[in-house]
Amino acid sequence: MKTHGEAEGAPHDPARMHPDIAGNWTLWSGIVNQSAITRLEQLRGRFPELTTAVLGTADGLHIASIGIEAESGDQLAAMNSSLFRVARAEADIISGGTEPTLSAIVSLSVEESQMALLSFILAPYGQLLLSVSATESQLGAVIVHARSTAYELLTALGVAGSTA
Repeated sequence: MKTHGEAEGAPHDPARMHPDIAGNWTLWSGIVNQSAITRLEQLRGRFPELTTAVLGTADGLHIASIGIEAESGDQLAAMNSSLFRVARAEADIISGGTEPTLSAIVSLSVEESQMALLSFILAPYGQLLLSVSATESQLGAVIVHARSTAYELLTALGVAGSTA
């Protein structure tokens, strides 16, 4: 069965969650959560300035988080989705009509806190968003740790993917 926007026989867009995964999201999110939590805990071990890390879908579904309560993870995953969409809309305008890539980084600095929001594609899960926040750290370090964790997630989940 094809979902809305997919024509019969058309190839699946890797930036979108595969319909079989979406149809069984409760099962698949639990599977992805276990692997993601392991990688996020490894990140915390090598980056002690980390305050939070949240992995979610581009649609705002929470997959895994550390450093916050589960309900806050749900809220941050939804807000990360909105923040990323707003940044993408601005990038579309700034790019003057050229096609920007789906992978991107959005960053935010507030006093001693830094946050990097990294977008990457992981088939069959589609576009995922990883936010990493830290205090008393340079923004560049937060971005490097977010990218490295995204690569680890791509490898751990064992499916084709891409990052910026």
